[in-house]
Amino acid sequence: MNKWNKLILCLFCILFLTGCGEDEALDTYQKEMETFFEHIAEFDENMNAIDVSQEDYVSQLLSYLDALDAEVAWMAELEVPEQFSAVDDLADEASENMRQAVSYFHMAYEAEEFMPNYEEAAREYYERANLRIQYIIMLLHGEIPEGENITYTEEDSIFGGGYLNKTDEEDEDGTENGEASDSENSTEEGPQE
Repeated sequence: MNKWNKLILCLFCILFLTGCGEDEALDTYQKEMETFFEHIAEFDENMNAIDVSQEDYVSQLLSYLDALDAEVAWMAELEVPEQFSAVDDLADEASENMRQAVSYFHMAYEAEEFMPNYEEAAREYYERANLRIQYIIMLLHGEIPEGENITYTEEDSIFGGGYLNKTDEEDEDGTENGEASDSENSTEEGPQE
């Protein structure tokens, strides 16, 4: 069974188990986040499919990044149910980091001459945004990101048993091989130009 079939089965089970109408705000947020994750997967697939031998590949990439930035900003504006209040700040941080990343990508690629230091800054902000999105996924699965000072009060998860944030390369305890150390968090002030 491939990854997407498992995802669809998992989402079907979640909808069945949560039941309709029990908590309308939670149901709405769950649907909105499902839409967000579907769109993120589409953007990832489209960006990875760009043919770099094409003359307009940079404009294609920047166009997808602009759309991704708008999608993350939309997610950050969603009304977060009280049970998942820790997600709210993470969503805002993810959006701000994605905005910075896309801005630096534009500066790097649209300058008269390619600017590698801007691309490096863009990639750092992009990784920060992705890390926060992974934390959000973990919280919505009922897991707490280790090493982060995040308050989490919900006993049950919104998306079931944590399937979405597990990969084949992760250990059974849920930590990823080669996981970033706490020293990565010390660079929060931003990249130097």
